[in-house]
Amino acid sequence: MATKGAAFDLVDWKLRLSDPWYQLVVKMLLSVAPTFDGREILEIGCGVGGFCVNVAQRGAKVVGVDLSPRAVRKGRDLAKQLGLERRVDFLVADALHLPFRDGVKETVVCCEVLEHVPDHKKGFSELVRVTKKSGYLCLTVPNLVSSLLFEVIILRLVGQPGYVKQQVCVEKEDVFDVFKLRRLLDRKDLRVMKVTSANFFHVPPRVKRALKAGRVLQTASERIGSCFETHNLPFRLMGANLGVLARKECC
Repeated sequence: MATKGAAFDLVDWKLRLSDPWYQLVVKMLLSVAPTFDGREILEIGCGVGGFCVNVAQRGAKVVGVDLSPRAVRKGRDLAKQLGLERRVDFLVADALHLPFRDGVKETVVCCEVLEHVPDHKKGFSELVRVTKKSGYLCLTVPNLVSSLLFEVIILRLVGQPGYVKQQVCVEKEDVFDVFKLRRLLDRKDLRVMKVTSANFFHVPPRVKRALKAGRVLQTASERIGSCFETHNLPFRLMGANLGVLARKECC
């Protein structure tokens, strides 16, 4: 897809699923079904729609929800540009008040969003509420106990950069750790299938692109993560992004 300009560079980045959290989500979702073909997916906090359009290209039927009208417009424009209007739709809505009935979505995805929600417990309950019984919930959150710590400290001192403020509607970032995440997951209506992490060598995206070190860091991170997983080492949950795959159970 030919693009030009900084804003369109972001769309390209998202469409390629260059963010490590989206790569982690794809890996987890494909662990329970071999393809996206025919799957129904709802993404909460979809941003400019890169993930939604990417999996729609693979045959999924997708709805993306975001609080930002600007992001939703970009998502719709991207879907239209690629001829995917019938496979993906975008809505402006609040994660705390999702406009869906209980138990109607087969797969619910939420990446790096709960930390920006004023009440992350209520936001998480909304994700569970709209997930079908026996459906899947897949989410990621930033992990404070990781290489992300240094960036968190700097951002607390100087604030978020302008390009982040353009994409995030809420001026809040409540970074998680594995203990906080496990408390959130402790529910009778959820069966946690996997808790994992990715991005062991976190570098801000713009710095990574400037250094042209993305591929090297990604390869190194994947290798060390695979080693930690294989040997079931506690370090496996020290990546900058924690990921969860859970299945909704009958209460």
